[in-house]
Amino acid sequence: MAASSDGHLRVKLATPGTLGDPGGEGTNPEQLFAAGYAACFLSAIRAAAAEENTMIAEDANVTATVALNKREDGPGLALRVALGVDLPGVDRGAAERFVAVAQDNCPYTHATRGNVDVRVRIA
Repeated sequence: MAASSDGHLRVKLATPGTLGDPGGEGTNPEQLFAAGYAACFLSAIRAAAAEENTMIAEDANVTATVALNKREDGPGLALRVALGVDLPGVDRGAAERFVAVAQDNCPYTHATRGNVDVRVRIA
């Protein structure tokens, strides 16, 4: 079980099915990381857009897909992240600027830089 101290988050944890376990009823740490990363990255995009006085639509979203891979430098596992960015109504050039700023300012991106393979795709 994982829970936040304020009681807003309470989830049952399960082992990812990709680790040889059939998985279970509940979420796994990779899903929680994906949800946090996606929310943080979208917030960073919104902040970058606000600096240019641009509103980001309510239906904008970032989808984070987190996978586990074998580490190339030794035993154990490593994370791989794919971020899909969808900014309806924002032209490609502006979207690229906002994403570039988000990559500099998002705490998750900062924490994973050099440690996690993170790829970003703009829809």
